[in-house]
Amino acid sequence: MPDATTLATWGLPGLFLVAMVAGSILAAPSEAVLAALVYGGVSPASAVGVATAGNVLGSLSVYLLGRWVSRGGGGPLGRWFQRRIDQEGPRLARARARLATWGAPCLLLAWLPVVGDVFVLAAGLVGVRWGPFLGFVSLGKGLRYLVVAMSVLAARHTGISP
Repeated sequence: MPDATTLATWGLPGLFLVAMVAGSILAAPSEAVLAALVYGGVSPASAVGVATAGNVLGSLSVYLLGRWVSRGGGGPLGRWFQRRIDQEGPRLARARARLATWGAPCLLLAWLPVVGDVFVLAAGLVGVRWGPFLGFVSLGKGLRYLVVAMSVLAARHTGISP
């Protein structure tokens, strides 16, 4: 993946791409790209909206993977993924327990590194419905990007450079 500076030169499409990758199980510098774009003058509302949409789409891929595997799908890939899930044992078990206890609102934490992916995967495995999944994941991820954008605007206003 190109660095954040290169992705920032791609503008909002680059932000969407990196946010989508970051929402999946891969790591990507979506906050850095969003910060660079907002600092460079892109509308914070546009940047937050594009980043949130891309990140939620990436999370949706992890959720759908969990749904697919929970239904026995995937052939060799599904079996490999199931073995990986079994290796994650305690962490995934805790995520499933929290989802069982607290329900879909746990997905507000889907923006957290590593743990968020586990929550999203667990939501797919236990069959959280689409509406609550999309609502809570979008809200959590959108608020994260909003905080980043507001921080950049505050820094820009005070003359702090990246």
